[in-house]
Formats: sequence, C-alpha cells, structure tokens
Amino acid sequence: MFYSITGKVVHTDETSVAVSCNGVAFRCFTSLNTLRKVAEIGDTVTLFTYLSVREDALDLFGFADENELDCYKTLIS
Repeated sequence: MFYSITGKVVHTDETSVAVSCNGVAFRCFTSLNTLRKVAEIGDTVTLFTYLSVREDALDLFGFADENELDCYKTLIS
C-alpha cells in the first residue's frame, strides 16, 4: 500500500522511528541497522515501507534501503 515515506524525524526509540509528513506522524518499526542510519530528530529521511495487516493491528515497518526491505519480505514469506 505504501511504497515509501519521506518526512522529518520527530521521534526515535529502540524499535521505531516517527516520521512527520505534512502534519501526520507515522510510526515505523525498524531494524537496528535502519536506526543507525536514520538522521537526527528534525532531519529529513526516506524509509521504504511494508504495511503488515492483521486482524487486530496495522503495523508499518520502515527500512533505510530497498535491499533491507526485500530481505524482510523474504524472511516473512
């Protein structure tokens, strides 16, 4: 559904990054590799995304590059 998300980093923690796009912040769960590559709060970042749809949750995962996203998709298939 979402190919990528580009915006300003507004929050990071041990498992996720929040990216603000035109006033809406999207929380993306990330890998440690992506967390290391993410810019400081206030900087602009692009994350390649995967939307996980389950009966009880919609989780957005973000990755620093398409290779990492492809690897994730392979692991969950």
